Amino acid sequence: MHHVSSTFSRGVPLGIAASLALSAAPAAGTSDPASRPDVAALRDRGPAGLEALLARYDHAAPAERDALAADIDAVAGQRYATVSRLYWYTELDRAEAAARHLHRPILALRMLGDLREDLSCANSRLFRATLYADTEVSAFLRAHFVLYWSTERAVPTVTIDYGDGRKLVRTTTGNSAHYVLDDSGHVLDVLPGLYAPAVFRRELAASLALADRVRGMSDAKRVHATIAYHAAARDATGRAWDSARSATYTRGSRFLIGADQRADLLEQAQRRAMAKAVIEVPDLKRIGALRPDQVPSDDAAWSAIGQLMWNIADPAPQARPRGARPARPGPMVLDVTSRALVARLHNAGPADQRATPDQLADVIARLEQHIVADTAQNQFVLRQQIRQRIIERGETDFTALNAWIYSSVFATPRSDPWLGLLPRTEFTGLPGDGVVMP
Repeated sequence: MHHVSSTFSRGVPLGIAASLALSAAPAAGTSDPASRPDVAALRDRGPAGLEALLARYDHAAPAERDALAADIDAVAGQRYATVSRLYWYTELDRAEAAARHLHRPILALRMLGDLREDLSCANSRLFRATLYADTEVSAFLRAHFVLYWSTERAVPTVTIDYGDGRKLVRTTTGNSAHYVLDDSGHVLDVLPGLYAPAVFRRELAASLALADRVRGMSDAKRVHATIAYHAAARDATGRAWDSARSATYTRGSRFLIGADQRADLLEQAQRRAMAKAVIEVPDLKRIGALRPDQVPSDDAAWSAIGQLMWNIADPAPQARPRGARPARPGPMVLDVTSRALVARLHNAGPADQRATPDQLADVIARLEQHIVADTAQNQFVLRQQIRQRIIERGETDFTALNAWIYSSVFATPRSDPWLGLLPRTEFTGLPGDGVVMP
């Protein structure tokens, strides 16, 4: 059993802390058949069934908690539900009925693979670890939305066999999106890809206001209000980009910029501006006049934009000797619960593969930079494309808009069964490029 360092578990609520101490391997279910919960009956009860099982879990002995974890995932419809404590519908009609009963919108996750399995698409794995595990995001979703997920298609997996019993099993591609739907399944808003927890909450809060505004409207008025909402949001995002032009970054940097580093960058930029002929800082870059679609595909660039846009800065200053290495690089994006789950999953392998505390801090810091970079790129590029589509077409049908997003925004159309992994443009030396058909 893998235990989480107190660095990552401090401040976690009791029930969640218990779940984070469990092994990341799938639980086997309770050993006593007579005491095993009726998973199907609890799932049919919806969120109340999950709450009942979580209450049992929170008061159980550690051995029983371990056994209950798989049952909780099955009832919740999500892997690691002992941490997120979220209930997900997998039938849209049931989600719509719950939304009508509760007067709430639906948050619909569209993904590759199965949210209940470890090997779902990369986006959904990060959602589980960094969004749904976040204490504030989890509480916000439980309080304001009916949750529903569906699969676009199976997620491609690759197994690398080293021939001595060791294997690497990974997924290869796959994007996901969160759709805000009204209680009849019409699209109100879309958040493509990964978002930082605080920005995710902020954007969904704006969607909630739209959902309240259109509730009870005729279809024509709802579509008109949705178009107006996205036109205003598109224009506001365009104006926000003007502020992003001042973002400065170091090319290839692998962490978010802390306060000390930001001051150093500004000083370097000023020196370069004053004496370009004498002082060269070749890796220091500024967004300047670039359009969003012209920004390099560099996490350093996009994370600098994200930090500036959403004021992602250092927490309270930490006292340390001048020149000493920080306890963790840069600002913190993930809360303590998410960080604990990330640590647990990262160190779930063989003992000789487990990260030291310093290595783990670096892994999490790089993950946080990637999250902020993805947030900025998704917000300024992909979401703007989706907004334009809604504005121009009045497109609020989930099936039609989702098909367009996967085809045109994510570049994984249903017409390509190989998801871009079989281009047939290069010689591989394998018969038929290694294709095996059922």
